Order: sequence, then structure tokens, then C-alpha cells
Amino acid sequence: MKMLLKLISPFLLLICCHLDAQIINADFRATSEEIFIAIEEDSIAVFGLFAAGDEMKETVILLHGLPGNERNLDLAQELRRNGRNVIYFNYRGSWGSQGEFLYSNCLQDVTEIMDFFDMPENSKKYRIKTNSYILFGHSTGGGLALLSGAKDQRVKQIGVYSPWNVSTTSKEDFVWLEGYLRRLFMLNIDSKKFTNELMKNLVQFDPLLHKKELANKKVLVLDENDRNRSWVEKIENVQYVLLETDHSFSDKRLELIKIVSSWLDD
Repeated sequence: MKMLLKLISPFLLLICCHLDAQIINADFRATSEEIFIAIEEDSIAVFGLFAAGDEMKETVILLHGLPGNERNLDLAQELRRNGRNVIYFNYRGSWGSQGEFLYSNCLQDVTEIMDFFDMPENSKKYRIKTNSYILFGHSTGGGLALLSGAKDQRVKQIGVYSPWNVSTTSKEDFVWLEGYLRRLFMLNIDSKKFTNELMKNLVQFDPLLHKKELANKKVLVLDENDRNRSWVEKIENVQYVLLETDHSFSDKRLELIKIVSSWLDD
């Protein structure tokens, strides 16, 4: 009988601990929330995926491309399962967010997002570990992530795939871009104004302008071909990964998620 009790006791203890953990975690389970953030006189749409647990967490901010059909929410779910918060948002003028879609506005939007979650009441509410943001951007969002992350000390890591470096764009490509933008019904945009701003600021919007700052960050660049290698490898401390796929990594999503997760945990 005593031997049986000795065997049962540890088992009961294990069950009780498991039940206690369930009770504790019930108050801090994984959640999703729609948030609207004011930027000047506009309001942008934000979707937060918050990880379980009561501790303050690293937070990944997703920066979508143009127009943003690929949202990387498959990656977001995996990162949340692994204990990180993830913020997805639409730039001003895109997908229902108010305001005008301009590259300079997009850069400001990234800063405003971090400012919002840095507010003590929001940091506490959403369990955000301030000064520990990770930017992850695709295409246009990749260039924005490198520029925003380089200049902001709160950003410790920057991951991008198929990044667009505006400064490498030819005049012919800008002509194509202006025509393409006119067809994007989900954007509140003056296509000529958008492209003119880019052409006038080729140097300012070149991530290599901030090589020194980027060298002090942990940077991951994934690409579908070699088109970005020449300028990316001028950045010190960058990890460059080439995968043969399309612009959105459509048939390499699992590989992308695995690489990004491993890079973050390294």
C-alpha cells in the first residue's frame, strides 16, 4: 500500500501542476485583436497576434509589400506559437487605412506603430517588451524595414525577403510602376506623386546610406534570385539566403518559416 502511494503521489503532483498551469495560462492565453491607431488626422488598421503568457515579449512587426496581397500571416501564427507577439498593419492609404499612400508616409507609419506599443498603458496591456522590436518585410516592406530598422534603436533584428531597394530602380521601371499603381483599387494613391517622390529621393531611400547602423543589427535577407545580392552583401553582419521560387515564396513557405524561426532563435 505504501509503495502504491509512493508511485501515485508523484503522478498526482504532476496532474496538479498541469492543472495549475492551465488555470494561470487561462488569464494570459494567446489572443488576436483589431486595433485602430491614429496617425495625425488618419486612422490605420492594425491586427495584433499576442502570444500566451504573462511575461513581456519580443514583438515582430510585419511590413507588407505593394499592394500587400501576401500578408505573411502563416509566419505570424508560427511566431506566436513560439512565444512572440506579431503585429500586422496596413500603411496609410492601403486596404482601408485612411490617409495617402506615400513611401515617406509608410516609413513614418512604422515609427508610429512602435510609438503606440511603447506607451506604458499599451505595453502593459499587450505585454510588449519595449526596445526589443523585430521588423520583417516583404518586397516594398523589405526596403522599408531596412530603412526604418537602421535608424531606430528599438529595432534589434531585421528580416526581409525579396526586398525592394528604391535606389536601384531604373527610369523604365518607374514608368511601369506608375501605370501599375493606377490599377491598384485598394490604394488611396496619386501614382505620379508616389513615383515622383521616389525618384527625387533615390539616395535618401537607399538602405546602404545606413550601412553603419545596419552593421550593428542582426539582418536576414532571403531572395528568390540574385538580383539583390550585389547591394545586400555590402551590408556587414547580414545573412543572405537564396531560394529558387517566386516573388512571394509561394512554394517555399515552410522553408521561409523554418529559416526565419531559426534565425530569430539563434
